[in-house]
Amino acid sequence: MTQRIGITGANGFVGGWVTRRLAQDPSCDIVTIDRTAWNDPDRLCRLAGECDTIIHLAGVNRGDAADVESQNLALAAQLTAACRRAGVTPHLIYSSTTKRDEDSPYGRGKLRAEQTFAAWAEETGASVTTLVIPNVYGAGCRPFYNSVVSTFCHQLTHGERPTIVEDRVVEFVWVGDLAERIAQIAAAPQPGSAVTLPVHGSAELRITELLELLEGFRSDYFDRDVVPDLTTQLRSTLYTTFLSYVALADHVHRPPLHSDSRGDLCEVIKTVAGGQVFFSTTQPGVTRGNHYHTRKAEWFCVVRGEATIRLRKIGGAEVTEFTVAGNQPQFVSIPVLHTHSIENTGDAELLTLFWCNELFDPSDADTFYEDVLPPVATRHAA
Repeated sequence: MTQRIGITGANGFVGGWVTRRLAQDPSCDIVTIDRTAWNDPDRLCRLAGECDTIIHLAGVNRGDAADVESQNLALAAQLTAACRRAGVTPHLIYSSTTKRDEDSPYGRGKLRAEQTFAAWAEETGASVTTLVIPNVYGAGCRPFYNSVVSTFCHQLTHGERPTIVEDRVVEFVWVGDLAERIAQIAAAPQPGSAVTLPVHGSAELRITELLELLEGFRSDYFDRDVVPDLTTQLRSTLYTTFLSYVALADHVHRPPLHSDSRGDLCEVIKTVAGGQVFFSTTQPGVTRGNHYHTRKAEWFCVVRGEATIRLRKIGGAEVTEFTVAGNQPQFVSIPVLHTHSIENTGDAELLTLFWCNELFDPSDADTFYEDVLPPVATRHAA
């Protein structure tokens, strides 16, 4: 069964994410209630009358203090009046804010809008779900507006120096999680009453902690060409948010190409938590390697050409050989304390992809040279 869902503020930051999320659901038919509808009572009434659910995201949070307070209340009054006139009681999902508890024009306006919707629910038996939302961050948020994350990201990616006005603890929620929560509420059956639900964020951070984290992203991205530690959802979503503010021209990275008589080597991707990926080219008949590691984990994969990978345990005489080729890719993992090499046994240039669990540090390379093939060796094909 198709559900018609109206969205106010669909062109805004959160509205865009909610609209895209609901557009993925074939059971949802989206009705966009745009800005022009608020100036046309007949149109607003018609649109409200078409909806089973209305997600009210439109609002004012910047500008003249009196307008900020009055306009949020006015929007609630207009929307409930349109529903009364149309004779409908759609499930109304309202995006409020944790600032509702503050004695500020914005907080007072949002709270009075909540009260307007609650009174309408009590009068008509409609379902109203008010979401109390903390600071929202994510790609597409306007800097210098209502998110310190977007402001800091914009400044750090455009050569500006952020400043901290008030170092306080802020609860943050990623906009993708918020959009998913709204979609789930819209899909669930609702009793005819007004309920208030808190939206819990991903984490609480001091503004200084947030800035330190984002400054680290900037340094890793622009100075080191390194992917930072993204092992938590907060770090991952903050990083993708940061990247969304980088100018497209700056999304190109040009790692150095190290060349010698054997071929080329290029470190493609470096990560703080996941090591690095690099590739090499090797000319026919040339052997690379003949060294071992004590702590590094490595994986080799030939993606073009033919090669033999050889391993020998340190102190042993038996050599294990793997015959590999790019037309049938396979990874070979290299155990520590095994000297290893890769020889181009084909007639064309060899292209090999490598992964290592740590970034290369020339001052602590953990690389010790020893020929895989000693004067007397027993060869074994794996």
